[in-house]
Amino acid sequence: MYNGEVGNARLAVEHHTRHWNAMNRDAWVALFSPAVTFEDPVGAPTKHGVEAVHNSWDRSFRPGRRWYLHPRQIVEAGFEAAVVMHNEGHLEDRVVEVRGIEIFTVDATGLIVSIRSFFDQPTEFALDDYFTPDRGD
Repeated sequence: MYNGEVGNARLAVEHHTRHWNAMNRDAWVALFSPAVTFEDPVGAPTKHGVEAVHNSWDRSFRPGRRWYLHPRQIVEAGFEAAVVMHNEGHLEDRVVEVRGIEIFTVDATGLIVSIRSFFDQPTEFALDDYFTPDRGD
């Protein structure tokens, strides 16, 4: 996908947000290593592999729910990028925001191998339980 040089973590974040916001599921799924891990949020059980990629998409785009990703700052170091991310949710008739820090790690080919998401759980609306610390698998 990419050439393994510095810059791939930033590119992965940029592609991640572009494909997500365009609702291009196939292109978004192709960004991930089959061995990817998600800590989303950190503190919840880690999600693994292609199933986690599909579940993250499917649980975010349930009927009545649509999320947009807005990276406010990307700081890259080697094969990692720290991102100040604003998640804009359209939940039925409400627009909500979840702010957080996300750490992306890519492999030498530029595929995403890890995402760690740090954010406070909202109290004024409910996230899908897939994105809460006490979710059950």
